[in-house]
Amino acid sequence: MEAIPTAVCLTSYAGESEDFLRTPLEELAEQIAAGSLRVQIGKVFRLDEIVEAHRCMEENKAGGKIVVLT
Repeated sequence: MEAIPTAVCLTSYAGESEDFLRTPLEELAEQIAAGSLRVQIGKVFRLDEIVEAHRCMEENKAGGKIVVLT
């Protein structure tokens, strides 16, 4: 953690696969659709822009979640 610069955001997952499978994804999607769970979208990229998306993430310039459309 000491190698991560100040003001850089890091998201990680440390659970097991069984923990992830218990995540209520459908409920979360319903809350997002209803507007009761707000997710700040920073930038949206197409799959062929994955290099730019990764660069944006590394430079911490998204201003929210990065979405890659397949």
